[in-house]
Amino acid sequence: MDKEYGNYQKPRKVRIVVEKCPVGREGRPCHCHEEGQVFTFDFERCPSDFCAAAFHNLWPQLRVMELGGRHPWDETAGVTRVACPDPDKPTIFRIETFDPDEEE
Repeated sequence: MDKEYGNYQKPRKVRIVVEKCPVGREGRPCHCHEEGQVFTFDFERCPSDFCAAAFHNLWPQLRVMELGGRHPWDETAGVTRVACPDPDKPTIFRIETFDPDEEE
């Protein structure tokens, strides 16, 4: 294992975008999120006002993206999609890496 810290890749900045909030059987959408919401993932912390159950489901994919990985099903590098675990109204989240310097 390389012990020179300068050789490790710096974690990427990651954001979570609420892409779809379907209406459930009761005629209600997700009780925590709305389409278009954007959350910044801060390493190991669940974003404020983010559904804990959804975050638990997104956690492994967040880490893969943050550390520069890619899933076999991802169409675009730096972007993946994950559904929350609620079977009645599975909200879809887009996880994407970004460069904060390029957005200013």
